[in-house]
Amino acid sequence: MNPDAILIDTSAWIVSFKKAGDPLLKEFIKQSILSGLAATSSVIILELVQGCQTSEEGDTLKNTLESLDVLSITAEAWERAYDLGFSLRRKGFTIPTVDLIIAAIAMDNKRILVHQDGHFEMIKKHYPHLRTKHFTPSENFLTG
Repeated sequence: MNPDAILIDTSAWIVSFKKAGDPLLKEFIKQSILSGLAATSSVIILELVQGCQTSEEGDTLKNTLESLDVLSITAEAWERAYDLGFSLRRKGFTIPTVDLIIAAIAMDNKRILVHQDGHFEMIKKHYPHLRTKHFTPSENFLTG
């Protein structure tokens, strides 16, 4: 497995789809796709398709995303998600179920999780083996 391989979270995709989205994130995703390093998962595709306006838009998006490496939710990923949810709740943190699943998929596939969602950084504080790339809006994006 390439150590630079990534899993692109729903939050990053949404920002990249916006006309006024963060240009640094858009370029990072574009280059990751072109270099064959980008992956998705069925749960991320599901979240994105839910936001589509028409069935045609949903079908096009689904087919485009399925052209990437689609990472499975294995039995090991489910076990890791259960453990993450249980242990983080005992520490006082309630993380959305989908985020637990996505973090578990990234960890089990040794992927860097590209996102714009603070929940993943919260998970990473307690599970540093979750590798993340947290895109925050660039200064040029904020002032441009």
